[in-house]
Amino acid sequence: MMPPNALDVKQHRRSLFIKRIPQEADYNSPNYNPSARDAFERLTVTTRLDYCSKNATDPGVGVAGALWSESNNSSVLSTGALAVVQSGVQTLSDKISDKLHLHISDPLNRSIRGMVLGQDNEQVSNRVLWRDINSLAEDPDQPYDERLQLFAKAGFALAAGISFNIRGFKGIVVFFANPHADMKKLSDNTNSKLIEFAAQFIGSAVAVRVPLQNAKLLQTRRPISNWKILRVKILAVIKFQRPIHVKNRGRSRSWGSPSLRRSDSFHMLRRAASVALINREESFKILSEATARLKSDVKKSVVDIQHQSKVKTIKWWQKVQGGHASIPPSFNNTQCLWTFTGVLSTHVVLSRLACFLARGGQYRLVIGPLGALTTLQYNLTAAPASQPRNAFFAQGIALCTCYLLHKFPGLDVYHRCTLAPTIVATLTARLGLIHPPAGATSVVFSIENYGIEEMILFLVGNLIAIVFAVTINNMSEKRQYPTTKWI
Repeated sequence: MMPPNALDVKQHRRSLFIKRIPQEADYNSPNYNPSARDAFERLTVTTRLDYCSKNATDPGVGVAGALWSESNNSSVLSTGALAVVQSGVQTLSDKISDKLHLHISDPLNRSIRGMVLGQDNEQVSNRVLWRDINSLAEDPDQPYDERLQLFAKAGFALAAGISFNIRGFKGIVVFFANPHADMKKLSDNTNSKLIEFAAQFIGSAVAVRVPLQNAKLLQTRRPISNWKILRVKILAVIKFQRPIHVKNRGRSRSWGSPSLRRSDSFHMLRRAASVALINREESFKILSEATARLKSDVKKSVVDIQHQSKVKTIKWWQKVQGGHASIPPSFNNTQCLWTFTGVLSTHVVLSRLACFLARGGQYRLVIGPLGALTTLQYNLTAAPASQPRNAFFAQGIALCTCYLLHKFPGLDVYHRCTLAPTIVATLTARLGLIHPPAGATSVVFSIENYGIEEMILFLVGNLIAIVFAVTINNMSEKRQYPTTKWI
């Protein structure tokens, strides 16, 4: 069977446009792999019984979900003064790395390749991040997704997600790149700008579908709305026709003849009283109709509120029951052995150091949050929260927060334990330094008034754990730590 061309692939899968087939799935390529071809057909050929269709994607699940989560997190610091600070810190770290030759080698080719868009005015506007699909598929911190595994097996090695926001319509466009191509051309500024503008163009085409559907629905409902307006006008004419007709008839009878105007004043007063009575009855009738209409509107509003509450409750209950992601697979025996070795070696040293300091009686090492740190380092090695950059700076933020809270004499333990994790969690999320053990550190150090020396000792213990994690994790062929830059 000959491989389908790009047009055939586009017809097979509407949401997946492939310009060139991956070399691993191409019969005519020297890199052809039968398993990659099978995975490619499962993604594109809809007639297969085991065809993997595109279902609803949750944030953080699959290729699009993972890139969507990363794009939201990375776009937090892209505006205002924080963007300038971030660009300055990034430039400073690059200069330090160049001076000290601290470039980290990546033998598994799992690093995040990034370049900056919009550098004409030396300002950072956006960042195109090329992610390795294989690292996402093998990441234990990533929820298991069948389509993600098929993308990795089919040869879609590199992917980048560009998010768009067209007048409130948000989404993401995923671009796949050829891993055998020249990376300089892929990271070229012109190519990156083309990708960004193409994503906005595609997002506009997708966003315009909703107004078109609403316009079509409005055209179908227009005759019904016109008939309702006409019906209201007809009813209004019918309601006001009777009092006007009675009033005109009374005028014609009382004022039509000059002799009656001069002689019969009694009948004139009687007709005036009857007209006043009719106007009063019509006023009460209009008032009662307005009251009934108001009650009807209130009932309709109550019904609408009940319906919206019911819909939101059903949606909330569906979220409570869980998403579409599968349960991630467990570690094999080899990976569990690496975890056992790393955690044991690290805590042997940390516990020995804590005992040594406890004998002196002057200082002590808080070792509780370090247990959470080692769990992240050896079980979620590729997770962003496990990286040394997050581990060190987030713990520093937690210690500084606790130190400042102890300077306020009016705050008791209850207020410090409440404010410390709240401030740390919010601040680390804002700065892109999310690290769960930092929340535990903020609670522990806010309970008792630790000195600066003990805080420095805790950071030293943190650095010891990082050194052990870097040494032991990189001994395994299936692991790499860190996966990002140090700073």
